Amino acid sequence: MTRRPFQLLCNQLNPYIERMNTQMRRPVSVVKLVAITVYRLATGECFRTIGNLFGVGRTTAYDAFWDVCRAICTYLKPLYVKRPKGGDIKRMLQIFELKYGFPMCGAAIDGCHIPIIAPRLYHTDYYNRKGWYSILLQGLVDHDYKFIDFDVGQPGKCHDAYVFEISKLYRKLSSGTFYPPFTKTIEGKEVPIVILGDSAYGLSTFLMKPYAEGLATAALKHFNERLSRTRILVEHSFGRLEGRWRSIMKRNDSQADKIHIVVASCIVLHNFCEVWNMDYEEYNNFDVEQPGNEYHPDEEIENENEIRTTLVQYITNNPY
Repeated sequence: MTRRPFQLLCNQLNPYIERMNTQMRRPVSVVKLVAITVYRLATGECFRTIGNLFGVGRTTAYDAFWDVCRAICTYLKPLYVKRPKGGDIKRMLQIFELKYGFPMCGAAIDGCHIPIIAPRLYHTDYYNRKGWYSILLQGLVDHDYKFIDFDVGQPGKCHDAYVFEISKLYRKLSSGTFYPPFTKTIEGKEVPIVILGDSAYGLSTFLMKPYAEGLATAALKHFNERLSRTRILVEHSFGRLEGRWRSIMKRNDSQADKIHIVVASCIVLHNFCEVWNMDYEEYNNFDVEQPGNEYHPDEEIENENEIRTTLVQYITNNPY
């Protein structure tokens, strides 16, 4: 993080974290409070080490970290994690279609496991299919690698589709309140804004997923390739998030009711960094869908099939 964006971050947080002067001692500066937090999130170092590095006590470093994280979640999240509106939506739809060849795409969705220490209660619920304890981060990402919605905290044993179906995002998409009622006539049918997911998710009028490999014809395989090439944006975004804020990839020793604050702070700062086009370390930990973890609904609604079939026809007729 270079000096200019770091100073902007300090200025934005200053009204909420500035310490008061007392007769006993001078307070820790806002710059040091933010630096302690950024360093902790970026490295995952223990508070004793961070206190030594910044010339403060362990307890001071601990208190500073949580105060700044809470301020980030409360006051900066609405500024940097928000769904596009108005002209931004039209621009986003144009970029998805022109750059990736997928029409009416609003975002891509996926899940990521955040390592944790096994909780005392119901610890088996947090033991994931990879063989370690975690909570799930669900992220919805736009064309610029920025998160426009996220949900964190469900036990690692949960399926991605289940996490999605109980989330606020699902209710908003189902009710048509997340995106404005934009539609586009494609192959004679009105197609709404859709999001893209992998085979772990269920097909719906607002979520497109690939066809099963065994059933895919040449046209369907072309559709799957186009969808995967667009959807991989969310995996790249997770990689950029983890490359910048390595603390979320280490086993988190925070209390269960505080882990979501750490993860949310990392996402807000990730979007902040993307706005400033900052560098990041490569970290490829993509959660490739494993056989047997696909979502198998009992039946698919006819309208859902019509939308996906329409997109297949469009992609077949418009080679990218």
